[in-house]
Amino acid sequence: MHFFINKVAEIIRREGLLASGERCVVAVSGGPDSMALLRVLAQLAPSLGVFLVVAHVDHGLRPKEAEEEASLVASAALALGLTCEFGRVEVAACAKEQGLSIEHAARNLRYGFLEEVAVRHRATKIAVAHTADDQAEEILLRLIRGTGRAGLTGMARLRDGLVVRPFLGIAKEELLRYLAEGNIPYCLDSSNQQRIYLRNRIRLDLLPYLQEHFNPNIGNSLRETAAILQGEEELLAGIASQAYAQMVEEEGDEPVALTIHLAAFLCQPLAIKRRILETACWHMGCRPSFRQIAQLLSLAETGGEGPGTHLARGLRVVKEEGRLYFRYPQGRQAVRGNLSDAAKVEPSFAKELSGPGDYFLEETGTILKLRLLEALPEGWEGRTPETLYCDAGKISFPLMVRSFRPGDRFCPLGAPGRKKVGDFFTDQKIPAVKRRRIPILADREGIIAILGVRPDQRAAISTHTRSILAVSQHPSATGENGFTEKAIHGK
Repeated sequence: MHFFINKVAEIIRREGLLASGERCVVAVSGGPDSMALLRVLAQLAPSLGVFLVVAHVDHGLRPKEAEEEASLVASAALALGLTCEFGRVEVAACAKEQGLSIEHAARNLRYGFLEEVAVRHRATKIAVAHTADDQAEEILLRLIRGTGRAGLTGMARLRDGLVVRPFLGIAKEELLRYLAEGNIPYCLDSSNQQRIYLRNRIRLDLLPYLQEHFNPNIGNSLRETAAILQGEEELLAGIASQAYAQMVEEEGDEPVALTIHLAAFLCQPLAIKRRILETACWHMGCRPSFRQIAQLLSLAETGGEGPGTHLARGLRVVKEEGRLYFRYPQGRQAVRGNLSDAAKVEPSFAKELSGPGDYFLEETGTILKLRLLEALPEGWEGRTPETLYCDAGKISFPLMVRSFRPGDRFCPLGAPGRKKVGDFFTDQKIPAVKRRRIPILADREGIIAILGVRPDQRAAISTHTRSILAVSQHPSATGENGFTEKAIHGK
């Protein structure tokens, strides 16, 4: 077996890129890199125990060359006895419609097609032919456009457990020698010579200039730097992930809202704080710029409570009571206007209830009436959840009526297990801006009920109940009522 094939086999085994029994989609454009990849993987497939499917994408940009490339790929796949899938994508139209560069749109559509092929063939890997030269270009490209440490690590040999790059440590020159020795045909993409693309200018102009005037081994230097940064990035990412889990609370699966506890956050090193804020933005569906991360840092470290910060698509970040709240108060949409109105977070409240009686909640404009009953009134089930009936023997005064706090958990009556109150609100489609106006009744043991919404299992009425506590909500004399059906359900 050719020494070049043995070299790639060792990389695949050492890096764990492909496992026996896996199906792999091989992306083949018809160019030298991908034709070499196809031939090498076809030679290795029996010994590796993997099954290959070839995929070729026509980007709709070079009609004359595209036919020749597709024909070459089809012939090579047929000769190797492999299934070949062909796809066509409209890159120019996509770029115009989404406001992307041609390169960006092409990449998105290409990987989208490859993933579709992988799903159809139950493949768990997609192999692409990026080389060491491509890695050097990518690092310079990201540096020029602006990036953080993660970006400067370059491309990964294994991305997201799906995309594998067996040639990433191999120079293009070595690959071309292999093609020449094996008389393996390939096509040349004329667009690779067009300087309208930044990547081409880096490859054709910048890298040769750096090699000639600054460092003949600039490619190796860039790759070595990327390898060092990758190790450090893995360490920092792990530390940041642990810190994020300890001080950030998310509501819902997407999530729909997020809270950072500042006491713990402000003790972190600057690098970790930046990562936590960036992760929070990503989890909320926002890609923050360096300037926006700096604004959030300033808000967390020195900013006072107030209107907060606008981010993309209606995301608002507000500082209040030692926390940063990430919310979409008007949904995920571009919102203009008064930030303080749009991003307002309802104030928190807490009031002790020493025993049965009437209690006025100024923050919500309601009166809570607590009554001890010896028996349940006729038709009591039809009055819930507006009136809470619970087993008085299972609770202890003083009680507390308070606003929702991130991290609250309870056992909803009629549902299995414990649940985050934030997730329960999401399931009930209660808007985030309404949640802190809904009173929660609790004692020392925990939550008794989300008043007007759902009681907890713990204090539920049973056949053994001897004394009943009834808790009802009523508008205050002013007529201000924050807990009508509209207020609770946001209708």
